[in-house]
Amino acid sequence: MTGLTHLSEAQKAVLLLNKGLAPRASALRGDTDYRQLLAHWRADPEFRALVQELAPMLGLRVVDALEHAIVLAPQGPESVFAATLTDLRKDLGEMPRGALALIHVAIAATFFPTAAVLTGMQEDRAEVSATPARIASLLREQCRRLEEESGSDPDLEEAGLVDAWRELARLPETGPDGNLRAGLRSLAGMVKLVLNQLHEHGMVQTLETADGETYMATPRYRLQVRELAAHELFERCASVLPGFLDGEGR
Repeated sequence: MTGLTHLSEAQKAVLLLNKGLAPRASALRGDTDYRQLLAHWRADPEFRALVQELAPMLGLRVVDALEHAIVLAPQGPESVFAATLTDLRKDLGEMPRGALALIHVAIAATFFPTAAVLTGMQEDRAEVSATPARIASLLREQCRRLEEESGSDPDLEEAGLVDAWRELARLPETGPDGNLRAGLRSLAGMVKLVLNQLHEHGMVQTLETADGETYMATPRYRLQVRELAAHELFERCASVLPGFLDGEGR
């Protein structure tokens, strides 16, 4: 491995984990070392075992290794790398915890409308990308379904979702004259704030289309949504969207 030959196998393993902690790092962006480390991971079972053995010592676990990046997740809630909804609210103003959870579910459900699409068992090219306005429309539908269920499901109140959907339901989908500027005064603005945060963490890419700024999920985000799907609050939010995480069509 030219450029890394002076490193021990343990040092290479730590370097690979370090690169995995940089959310926007990619072997596709000219990082020769990263590309070589990933090739080493694929070719050498002993090296893979070493990386997976070292990761828990750092409070991490290896979710998967993609062609261009290794995807890591906190080993548990006590990990120094564990993120909570409170952490994710940073730079998002006074966005309520429940509202943030609902927005994340709306984004995930837009990109991956069924369990088959989320797991990669079924391709759905129509769901590859979306604008904040499109996701805001699904969010509005999500709030309507929560309203229908709120009288019969005490768990919604306990999770803080009742106040959240009521607050979101009062907002217009876009700002005046269809303005999509990021902010807390419209559903599309709030969605855009969260999408921009996901972009900073390498979860989505942006592109300009005829519909304006459009977001596209990355493979890293697909894996992270699989992880989030096991979270009780995420699962409860997702339950109001027919087909999402249950394998059926919308």
